[in-house]
Amino acid sequence: MINPATFNTSAQDGTIRKLIIEPVLKRDNNGELADTGVYRLLKNSTDNDSFLFTEPLETTESNTDIPDTINPDYLGKITFANGSWAFEGDLLTEHEQQQVAGFIIKHA
Repeated sequence: MINPATFNTSAQDGTIRKLIIEPVLKRDNNGELADTGVYRLLKNSTDNDSFLFTEPLETTESNTDIPDTINPDYLGKITFANGSWAFEGDLLTEHEQQQVAGFIIKHA
């Protein structure tokens, strides 16, 4: 999966959490973007509209990224390797983590 995706998890009590799944990419030997198996998970408050990924940048300044450690929208990351996955973070329940992992596996 090389494009960001939106996804809704549902907690066991029926609560919906809207997410953006952002693949961490690298350039392969041909200069093409390639999936690394790592996905950042962010809060999505735009009703699952992903238009923000197709709009041009509003600034030309470098280093405008917010580090994950202070980004209030950062929920964690999920890493796939050797046929299994691991979640790093403490804001998603195991039930939600399994839903996200299933979505990524299905769409990767």
